Amino acid sequence: MKKPIISFLLGSGFSRPDGLRGLAELNERLRAINENEIHIHTSEAAFFLNGQRDLNSWSRWDERLFLQDFLIFYNTEILSAEETFDYEKFYDFYSTYRTNKENKIEIEQFYKRFTESHDLGAYKNRDCLNRIEDFNRTFNQLLASLLFKVDYYEDVSTSNYPPYDSFLGFLHHLVKTCDVKVHSLNHDLLFDWLGRSNLFEHFADGYQLAGSPYYGSLNRSFQVAEGKEIGKSYKVKLETFMDTFDKALCFYKLHGSVSQKRIFTQRQDQPVVRIKTNYWIDGFYVESWSPSEKRYRFEQLFDDVSPDFLSGTTNKIRYYSDDPYYINLFKHFENNLLSSDLLIIIGYGFKDLGVNDYLERFYLSQRKRLVIIDPVKPGWNTLVEHDVTFIEKSVTDVSYKEFMGVLE
Repeated sequence: MKKPIISFLLGSGFSRPDGLRGLAELNERLRAINENEIHIHTSEAAFFLNGQRDLNSWSRWDERLFLQDFLIFYNTEILSAEETFDYEKFYDFYSTYRTNKENKIEIEQFYKRFTESHDLGAYKNRDCLNRIEDFNRTFNQLLASLLFKVDYYEDVSTSNYPPYDSFLGFLHHLVKTCDVKVHSLNHDLLFDWLGRSNLFEHFADGYQLAGSPYYGSLNRSFQVAEGKEIGKSYKVKLETFMDTFDKALCFYKLHGSVSQKRIFTQRQDQPVVRIKTNYWIDGFYVESWSPSEKRYRFEQLFDDVSPDFLSGTTNKIRYYSDDPYYINLFKHFENNLLSSDLLIIIGYGFKDLGVNDYLERFYLSQRKRLVIIDPVKPGWNTLVEHDVTFIEKSVTDVSYKEFMGVLE
């Protein structure tokens, strides 16, 4: 007998009660960045300094300066006096220049002024497109760092996690008799960690450790006797995306993740591989058999230093039909919506036109029931035409009894 299918769609409001930044806080932090607030390593890794002294301030100083000035330019010359900074709209503004040279005049005029007004020395000949590519790489890393929480990398098993206990209790009930499909638009790791720590025996997110040939280098220092420190380096196996969703609780990150990376072999014919990085991992390798050497060996891989996630109000929509990885995820989303008996949406503001289109075509058009949990009723007019139950609360304010009530 076929089990009922219950689907969830999680927006950023799902993570807010656990202290993660919401859109307003992200916009405030990203709208203006002074070049001396950040460090860009020679490896291209970028991060906020958070008060510590930058001992390598010479590293990529021209890129830091461009990032600072480009944000000032956008806020003062592109936004009108009535507009406020929205990092996703800003992402659309400069990403369209990267892909098809939209906003060419404004951006290239700024680039010309920047090049002429600073003594860039050996870096003065870096062209506009490469400057924008550098900016994008750094900006994405800074955004990811604002969604980072070290707790979510802990390998622990928990029986509860207040204030999400009612929600977790509801999931524990559902996996006994239902197939649960959870789709997230968040880049953060809250639900990843909750699923693994609280419902690990039921949890599948498409990534697997068993059978993965991919490794990362883990570098650690250990305090030993008499204050002596020993440095150790290990190769540790990393989870690889294998499209395996074979448990009662399946989790799909439709917009990617701060822990997800794209890695590339040195062979032209090899597809892009998605792996999950981990805490203190640096450097990536693939283990493979060498017929000529008649032995296994490690081949060092190139990696995209920025995390693999989608941003922008319109830019990210093109990935739904352009990138094979995201095409596959959205095909799962489509099939799950079509086969679901109930859809529960938590903390999503209905501002993603592409996702809204999927909801309308593959779920609401089937005249099936929808439950929305959010402190504020969404303004998507399409909802008034359908069977929608609103629970005007944050997810952590909904009781276990109320969660159970949505099944009635």
